[in-house]
Amino acid sequence: MNWRNLNKHRQGVVGTKATATSRQARQENLKRAVSTAYYAMFHALCRSNADTLADGQISPISRLSWTRNYRALEHRQAKNRLLQIEQDLPAPARQFTTAFALLQSRREAADYNPHRSFTRAEAATLLNSAENAIQEYMQMPRNERRAIASLMLMQERITA
Repeated sequence: MNWRNLNKHRQGVVGTKATATSRQARQENLKRAVSTAYYAMFHALCRSNADTLADGQISPISRLSWTRNYRALEHRQAKNRLLQIEQDLPAPARQFTTAFALLQSRREAADYNPHRSFTRAEAATLLNSAENAIQEYMQMPRNERRAIASLMLMQERITA
């Protein structure tokens, strides 16, 4: 998933008029938009981690390393580790963490709660929040994103 396509998705799903005629079809589109906003954040974080920890363009072993770094992050782990280190993060990463945690819970509701509905305004706000948080995060210096990636992906060892 390329997070840069989030704006196109927002315009298509929560734009000026819904293309679907039934309320159920509109809710399906809005739920899909909420889910997409979360997945855009997750994949942007995975890409940032891989880009800062591995160079996937030089050789087959480098591409393998890049792919493993990209795939190393799990959804719940991502949220929990971001929240664990949140107080030490620079402002754009704290903003990303807040949006990420919120969107993860909304995505779970959108995907798994048949009684949860979203308004067009709510879906648009979530999409905007995701896009802004991603852009701010990706503009952070590479060394800061690398430090965050290692804190997220490396298991802390507890010593006696």
